[in-house]
Amino acid sequence: MKQFLFFIRRLSCLLALFVLTKPSFAQDIANIKNAKPFSYSGALEVRTIGYQMNGAANRRNPFSLILSGSPTLSIYGWDVPFSVVYTDRKTNFQQPFNQFGLSPTYKWITLHAGYRNVSFSPYTLGGHTMLGAGVELNPGKFRLGFMYGRLNKATVIDTLTQSLAPQAFNRKGYAVKVGYGSARSFIDFSYLKAKDDSTGFVRSQLNKQFNPIAPAGNTVLGYKGQITFLKYFLIESEAAVSIYTRNLYTTVPLDSLEDPILKTIKKYADINATSELYTAFSAGVGYRDKKYGLKINYRRIDPEFKSMGAYFITSDIEAWTIAPSFLAWKNKISFNGSVGIQKDNLQNQKNATNKRFIGAGNATIQFTDRFGMDASYSNYSNNQSPNTVRFADSLRIVQTTEMYSLMPRYIFSNEKYSHMITLSATLSNLNDFNQFFGESAVSRNMDTKQFLVSYNIGFVKQGINLNTSINSTQLKGMGIDQTYTGFSVGGDITMLKSLLRMSTNHSITIGEQAIGKSLIYNGSFNTKYRVRKGHNIDFGLYFLSNAPANTEGLQQKYSELRGELAYQIKF
Repeated sequence: MKQFLFFIRRLSCLLALFVLTKPSFAQDIANIKNAKPFSYSGALEVRTIGYQMNGAANRRNPFSLILSGSPTLSIYGWDVPFSVVYTDRKTNFQQPFNQFGLSPTYKWITLHAGYRNVSFSPYTLGGHTMLGAGVELNPGKFRLGFMYGRLNKATVIDTLTQSLAPQAFNRKGYAVKVGYGSARSFIDFSYLKAKDDSTGFVRSQLNKQFNPIAPAGNTVLGYKGQITFLKYFLIESEAAVSIYTRNLYTTVPLDSLEDPILKTIKKYADINATSELYTAFSAGVGYRDKKYGLKINYRRIDPEFKSMGAYFITSDIEAWTIAPSFLAWKNKISFNGSVGIQKDNLQNQKNATNKRFIGAGNATIQFTDRFGMDASYSNYSNNQSPNTVRFADSLRIVQTTEMYSLMPRYIFSNEKYSHMITLSATLSNLNDFNQFFGESAVSRNMDTKQFLVSYNIGFVKQGINLNTSINSTQLKGMGIDQTYTGFSVGGDITMLKSLLRMSTNHSITIGEQAIGKSLIYNGSFNTKYRVRKGHNIDFGLYFLSNAPANTEGLQQKYSELRGELAYQIKF
């Protein structure tokens, strides 16, 4: 096993050095004979920026020159992207990321090398970036996978302060997946084993039981499965058991370990007095046909559940949710929503238990071909109740947050014109039911109202588009009473057989509050001209004027003007 792992590590290093590719997808080497040996593509740009500020300190240089490029080399279909940036202040040449990897695919074989984000299950190897190598095999209905590599890179000691915090060790591990099935029905078992490498650190400093920089170890075993039957019914589930050892070198005797299960499995896993066992489980039952759907989900994750193969897992939660959906009125009405309850403090370790009610729904109604409406509603409530320790009422949380949204729209178009009218209204309120402050205290309720009316018209043959809108936002509560009203107008035009495009946008926002009124103006003008295929000239002029309500404090009145001229080449 050690020789095999050593070979995999060597292979990953060689591939990472000699073959550099994008880490976002797998390449199919079955067609490599048809690929070009060498090609390139990308873009180059020269941009000049002029800047002027009145009434405040400059936020950038009065004049800037920027030369930038994003060339991509392709070697037998493998893409290697770079970026080049030159300014009048500094020069920078770099790859857009310093993590390279590849996943070539041939029929049912996929190899991984370099930096990879592979996911076997959410609780074992769940998309954590790993520097290493692996393979996934899918012959027929078999679903096999293996990954080995480095999960974390050790941090270096600060040479000035000799500080070890924040400290991180080299963390290495491997993951295995064995499964069988198809996309509709399958069962996968996965296993992860990882630990920190403490080489070079003093053992006497590492064997403290609660040392925050002690090397840790983790073993996780999980499954993920799904069954589809009778065409429309679905059962899915996933679960995991994680043994997390916080300090691999503690000297505390194992007899002090309280968990009887850990004592039982000590013969099969490396555990000590700092080891803890966590479980995670979720399951769902659903029905879905062309018009109706219903799904019931249950999830329970132990407090402090951890896996070295996943970055973040929401823990200490138990939740039930029901999610209905349907289509009606010849598919002109669609609805999907969810309602559920959840709570924390599963092991009664906290002073209080937080219970939440969650409800949300979205509906779309298409009355005619031109007129339709979208509506949404959400309701979230918190109720924190004390357990064994009584705490002050001022710390109790009983709140509900509701949001209503309605957006009717009217769209009409023909050979000459296109019209679109949109109205939007969003109301949200936070209600705090804790009345311990007294009648004279400032209410902790908050109401927010947002309204928008917009109109767009397009002249198809002339290549002209115009738009205008009016919006209003009102905030009231927690000692705040503010109203913001805005108006905007803009448009664009295409000329010279689509070689030239000009656009402009202007907006004014007026704020009203107790200390006075504020005014903000934004304006822009843009022109883009295509000299020839792949060659463009861009010009932009941007103006901002800010007049705050109160200029006696840190806020001050100022105006800002910025102009940009650029030449772009795409190849």
